[in-house]
Amino acid sequence: MPQITRSPNHLYLKGTVYYFRHSIPQDMRETLGRSEIRMSLQTGYLAEARPKARILASGVKRILTKMKNGELPMDDFDQIKVFMNDWLRRFLKENEHAAINDLTPPSPHTQYVPGDTERIIETLKGLMVSKDYNTMREYTIMAAEDGAFGPPDSLPLSDEFAHEFIKTLIAYYKIISHRAEGDYSFENTILPPEPVAPQPPQEAKPQILLTEALKRYEADKKAAKRWSDGSAKDIMSTLNSLTDILGNIPVDEVDRQAVRHVRDTLLQLPRFRNSKRFEGKTIEEMVALEPDNTVAVSTVNNNLTNISSFLTWCEDEQLISHNPAHRLKIKEEKPETEHRSPYSGKDLENIFNAPQYVEDTFLHPSDFWCPILSLFTGARREEVCQLHVEDVRQEDGLWVLDINKKKNVHGFANKKLKNPSAKRLLPLHPLLVDTLRFPEFAKQQATKGHLRVFPELVRIDTNYGHKFGERYSDFRKSIELEEAEGVKDFHSIRHTFSNFFKQKKLQDDPFEQTFGHKLKRMSAERYGGRFPASMCFEEVISHLDYGVDLSHLAKSKYVPK
Repeated sequence: MPQITRSPNHLYLKGTVYYFRHSIPQDMRETLGRSEIRMSLQTGYLAEARPKARILASGVKRILTKMKNGELPMDDFDQIKVFMNDWLRRFLKENEHAAINDLTPPSPHTQYVPGDTERIIETLKGLMVSKDYNTMREYTIMAAEDGAFGPPDSLPLSDEFAHEFIKTLIAYYKIISHRAEGDYSFENTILPPEPVAPQPPQEAKPQILLTEALKRYEADKKAAKRWSDGSAKDIMSTLNSLTDILGNIPVDEVDRQAVRHVRDTLLQLPRFRNSKRFEGKTIEEMVALEPDNTVAVSTVNNNLTNISSFLTWCEDEQLISHNPAHRLKIKEEKPETEHRSPYSGKDLENIFNAPQYVEDTFLHPSDFWCPILSLFTGARREEVCQLHVEDVRQEDGLWVLDINKKKNVHGFANKKLKNPSAKRLLPLHPLLVDTLRFPEFAKQQATKGHLRVFPELVRIDTNYGHKFGERYSDFRKSIELEEAEGVKDFHSIRHTFSNFFKQKKLQDDPFEQTFGHKLKRMSAERYGGRFPASMCFEEVISHLDYGVDLSHLAKSKYVPK
């Protein structure tokens, strides 16, 4: 006797082949003349047998239930069509599931075989034309034996049933033929639309006002550590333009027309809304004054970026159906004067031979040091202005600036970074270490009890470099500079550093890391570690030579003797 092994889900293994087994309810056995349904699944693999058995079990249960309830006499043509449509949908889903998961469909006849499937379609069409119902019934019985409907004995093999089955089979083969070529739209011309269940009326959600949504947005970003206190203040100040212009309306009333109105209104507002001329005036009153100096296009676009991010968050939180602020930015054509230019060699000579440097008349150490530090490290203004004394340290015997946002010894986080790539070690050029002795200057500041290298710089909002920036602007205006396409300000020092390496074609990954930019090559960014300070010194900083003699700066009172 062959060995029989039981498995779950209406399965049992007889020899090497899995069979389907389904028990007939007691009260239907006399009518059907059997106590159970058994059928070969034509596979010895459990992974293939299980989905076949699930489909068969579902079909048998559905048929038995309909027969028990008197719903499956199959002598009504409309009922036959509904039954066939249900079968077609089930087998199309099964076919797609098998194709995606690389499984053999429960019935080999349901697979698409190039050439064979097209011949089957033509054969079936011939049966329809000749009205050969005997052959049609044979196809129906064969499909039932393969598990298409359940047991053959449960089917009324009328001409109408066989006719409708062959029509459905032709549709099935046509659809899988088109699917094999990647065409999933063809079936929409054959399959009737699935009935849509009526949706129960939904309770109206309470409306969330803009101020409440903005409050939640800020709290969420801070909780997720996406914003620092400083960036939160800057971003929320731009988002307040929504309530300033639209009023405290429900957030789901902010549509595309409303965002466009905000954009167009911002373009008409004065650049300095807090000046005495506009003090106490409403948005409408300020616009009516037609100010000459209006908000810059770049500022409006920045506002739109923040507004779009906020509305995307609202969409994610299901406060609105979609973000209406997409692609509303204004194309910005900057005049040449709005671009920055690097300093030329002649400019550097004029800057560092200015009376303030030659006669050593700077009143603050930061005025002397910050331009030099930026020129020979590429550091940003805020990065040098916020330095702590412990940020000037040695790494593997090399003096570096440690650009970070670590808390100070009292636990205060009073430093910031522009982006994650800004956290880095900047090797110090020999001019800074040997000639100007900057590490010694930092030590002196620590000896005096200062926590920061430049304690005279007071934090305004979130920036230590604000007052220094004003003083440097006045200093620069006193210097004769060569004409250039763009403006020249403190940030131009950083452009000068970058341009030096650009001209020498040395803007590689060690340069990008030193400059505080994301590495250009994905493999270096994702899979490699940070370059050591020694490599950044050898491949970047050691090459710096602007061709300008700065040895006289060593005489300054701010340079340790």
